[in-house]
Amino acid sequence: MIKIPQKTLHWLLEGNNPPVRNLTKEYLQNNKPTKAELAQVNNYLPIKTILSLLKTDGTWTDPKNPYKKYTGNYWQLIFLCDLNANGSSEQIQLASEHIFSYQLPDGGFPHKIGFKKPLICLTANILRSLIYFGYQNDKRVQKGIDMITQHVIEHQSVVCIDPIFTLLPDCQMALTKVLAMYSYLNKKDHSSDIQRVMKIITERIAENKVFRYVPTGAKEYYSAIKGKKTSEIRQIKTRMLTQTDKLKRTVAKSSWKKFGFPHSYTSDALETLYWLAKTNSQKRPEFEEAVNLVINRMDPSGYWINENKFRNPMLVEIEPKKSPSKWLTFRACFVLNKFSELKFKS
Repeated sequence: MIKIPQKTLHWLLEGNNPPVRNLTKEYLQNNKPTKAELAQVNNYLPIKTILSLLKTDGTWTDPKNPYKKYTGNYWQLIFLCDLNANGSSEQIQLASEHIFSYQLPDGGFPHKIGFKKPLICLTANILRSLIYFGYQNDKRVQKGIDMITQHVIEHQSVVCIDPIFTLLPDCQMALTKVLAMYSYLNKKDHSSDIQRVMKIITERIAENKVFRYVPTGAKEYYSAIKGKKTSEIRQIKTRMLTQTDKLKRTVAKSSWKKFGFPHSYTSDALETLYWLAKTNSQKRPEFEEAVNLVINRMDPSGYWINENKFRNPMLVEIEPKKSPSKWLTFRACFVLNKFSELKFKS
């Protein structure tokens, strides 16, 4: 059993972060937020500031570069979802409709205007946001969900456009993003294919023990391809893929052991456990090391610290790096409530 100071709960319930307060009430106290509390969500300063910067055409910045890290139009919608903004806002609906203008015929979203293939992680992030903001039954969203679902069934994972810079044949970070997307769907709308894909993703994450998926030959590979041309990299990769002893996925992804909020295409152990918990995944022995990592990351004062920050600037900073994070602390408590025995001590 993990015991967390009662002051941590009181801190999460403070009024200066209405979204976290409401989440804490609902998921840690089994106490529904009031209508008045729900109405305060978009007064949360980061949400309020992002919305204040929205232009009348539904964009924040250059409409020709929606992926720009992290000021582009894609990211603002994703961040608003991460912050649990109230989607009934006319501004969010306006921004959502603009985001659809980037959608490809197959339902996905490209990272650059003119690209014909979607990024699966980006598409999952955008679709999750659109689902959260009320577009679940929209045919445009359904098309994107179907595309991702069939992609995972075909590949039994998520495959990047051109993963030459890794020995992995698939993208482990994207698994988290796809799982997050499914977590926002009503359970009654989980088709047999969606249930199948959620099982595939959960099994892949379990095989990795959440964050142990780096091939044993990764360092050697990165050293070998440094400064090389694409054609040379392909030759090096082809050669190394024949050396099965270098492909064993046993090494921990070091960046996954440091927690941050929000995320982009990246992930970490806490975020992945969070979406596993949100999709009601059962406790498994393979998750134990990651759960213990979450426990050990708790600050002595009873908080979780924001250890990561984007290298590129955001339009609005949410929480400073190296400071106690209400978002991470809530998520950690939610995960421990699901996968470990959690108790707040007085």
